[in-house]
Parts: sequence; C-alpha cells; structure tokens
Amino acid sequence: MRNVFVVGLDQPNRELLETLPAARDCRFHTLLDISRLRGVEAFPLDDLLAEADAAVDAFDGSVDAITTCIDFPATELVPLLAGPRGLPSPSLEGVLACNHKHWSRQLQRAAAPEAVPRFDAFDPYLADPLADIEVDFPMWVKPLNAFRSHLGFRITSAADLREALPLIRDDLPRLAEPLGRVMARASLPAPVASAGAELMLAEEILSGRLCTVEGYVQGGQPHVYGVVDSVRAPNRSSFARYQYPSSLPQPIQARIVETAERIMSGIGLDQSPFNMELFYNARRDTIRVLEINPRLSQSHAPLFALVDGVSHLQVMVDLALGGRPDLPHRQGDHAVAAKLFLRAYDDGVVVRVPTEAELADLAREVPDVVVHPLVAEGDRLRDLTDQDAYSYELAEVYLGARTHRELLERWQHVREALPLVVADPYPND
Repeated sequence: MRNVFVVGLDQPNRELLETLPAARDCRFHTLLDISRLRGVEAFPLDDLLAEADAAVDAFDGSVDAITTCIDFPATELVPLLAGPRGLPSPSLEGVLACNHKHWSRQLQRAAAPEAVPRFDAFDPYLADPLADIEVDFPMWVKPLNAFRSHLGFRITSAADLREALPLIRDDLPRLAEPLGRVMARASLPAPVASAGAELMLAEEILSGRLCTVEGYVQGGQPHVYGVVDSVRAPNRSSFARYQYPSSLPQPIQARIVETAERIMSGIGLDQSPFNMELFYNARRDTIRVLEINPRLSQSHAPLFALVDGVSHLQVMVDLALGGRPDLPHRQGDHAVAAKLFLRAYDDGVVVRVPTEAELADLAREVPDVVVHPLVAEGDRLRDLTDQDAYSYELAEVYLGARTHRELLERWQHVREALPLVVADPYPND
C-alpha cells in the first residue's frame, strides 16, 4: 500500500480520491489541514513548511508521494517538501513560472506572443501608480499571486484605481509577504527576483468565451485531456458555472489546445498537472491566455467523474507517484456536468441555511446533485474572506444531465428548492 500525502486535503476531495482506481493500492493522508490554508489572515510559510516537514518525518511508513489540488501556498509547498525527499514533483521555479503572474506573462509572450494581452507590472505604493502603466483603460489589475480573483479589480478610469488602491495597499502584504519568502528559496532571473513581491499586474481586458484547458506536463511534454467552459455571471466578473465538456466548436477547441501545449512546452513546469484559462473571441477569431495554474482545478474534479467516470484527481495521483496518467473518456453517467455558484451581489446577513435532512431530500429529487453550503447562519457577507470584488459565494452545486437544457432546468429547480436565505442587514433603513 502506497502512502500519498495531499497538502490541504478537505473532505469533498478525500471522498473523490477514495473513488479512484488508484485508491485500491493507496492511502491518502492530509498534510496541513485546509483550515490552515484557506480563510486565514496570514500564510506563515516557514511555519507551515516546518510543520509539514515534521509530520512527514514522523510518519511510520513509506512516503510515496506529496501533492496538492489547491493553489498558493500549497502548490509552492509541494516541491519544497517532495524535492528534498526525491519524490516526483515540479520544481519550485516551474511552479513560480505559473503562479508569479508577471514572470508568467513574460514567459507566455516568448512562447506565443499572439495569445498574450498587453500587460504591465506596477507598484501600488507609489504616489502615482498610473505612471508605470501603459495599458489602456479599461484594464484588470491583480496581485502577482492572485487566486479566486482576490484583490482583482476592473479599472475603467484613474478614479477607479484611486478607489481600489486603499484596499490593495491594506491587503496586498497578506499575499506578497509569503510570496517573497517563496521567491527567496528559488533560482529566479535577476529582474524577477530584484523586483520583489509587492507589485500588481495591470492587463488588457479580455473578452469572448472563457474556457479552461486541463492537462499535465511529464518529461517536458504537455498533454491536454479536457476543455471546460467557464460561464460568467451577468456582472461579467464573477463565475456563474463551470461546464464540461466545452460546447465550443471542435476546430476552435483544437486551436485552443495547440496554443496551450505550445505555451506549456516553454513555461518550465514539469511533472505536474496544469490548468490554463483562455478566451476565444469569435468576432476577432482570436485566442488569448488569461492565466496558468500549476495544478488541476479541484472545482472540475466532480465534473470529470460525472462525465468520464473517474475524477481527474487520478491524473494528480498518477503524476505524484511517478506513473503515466490514465484517465477514461466519456464513461460516466452523464453527458454534461457543471459546478454552479449560488451568489449574492449585495451585502446581507445569512438567516437560513439548508439542513442535512433537506439536502438529502434534494438529492433524492435530483440525481447526483451535490450541494456545498459556504456560509452559516449569522454570517455577514461583507466579512467573508477570499471573495471576488463583486459578489459573495453562498453555495457550490454540482449537477449532471443528459443535455445542456436539462442541466439548466435542474439548476433552476435546485435554486428554487434550496432553503438558503440572506436578509437585508439594515431592514429598518
């Protein structure tokens, strides 16, 4: 029996791991509880690394793999833990070539210049940060190690940037300080290292249909095994759902896959899953890269299980064990599947969440539905951590169906049946 340590493993992903073919001869161990890595005020990288190292060293048995399916700082901890033990893993530099958004843009531009938007790095602590930005309005700004759109803002004017700067300046050190500690451990190009971590990235606004390529790199060779649609909410900044398989025409998907594989061949990531978000603009017939992540998307894991029969967590485990990934294709119970987000767009107080019994009743009505409430009664939405700048996540819902139409009909039923209520925080105003 082989022992696989997963940084930040939570219960939903543990349940999916236990359904994998790999589970027949693997035991999965949590390395650092998810509560240490999400919804926290600080990422004490050195303490987290020391704690994880001690836990692995104290394990009474073989240590056969160390991996993760979540983003910063877990993706950076994996090579720092696995590399010194001689376990298969990406290099720290390969991870940073994706997660350090400014350096990644430079590498992407070298590999596929036609697919990279205009971008500039800028110092948000300068008196006039716009002086360093040549990208035209409207633009999108984000930290160097952005995740879940945290501290991401759509900027349409100098006034928008002035309004966002106090929030950026207050919260950026929470992400920049641990990134700086990671960068200090890596062999980086001198310009990247000397620029430091307290920068923001300004990018040309991209438009069109957004999708995510799921793949992996092994032996320097990229492989793509799925394309997932990322459907945006009416505000155009938050996500409404992730849907698999993509409904983009096959010739367009082939071009997207070719672009992704060309970039990944030159980015420096190896022995790792990846996902790449790209826009296809039909009016201009262009493909543009939004970002690359040196991990699979855990949000997509149940979708592959519903459609292909096995979660793509199998790819993560195969790579971490040094094997060649083996994932079935279209052997699941559904032709299409989606992760859908129940969101609120204004502040409020949560006054009702579904009980376990109510969720069980809903599961009996809708085949294979899974609901993960993300709030508790009494929560004030504006106090939730790691939200995007324009909405609040209340629940995640996974659904499968025979057709896209049936999928949306089931989603409508679930939304109407789900007893999750948010009240006005100022009812008497």
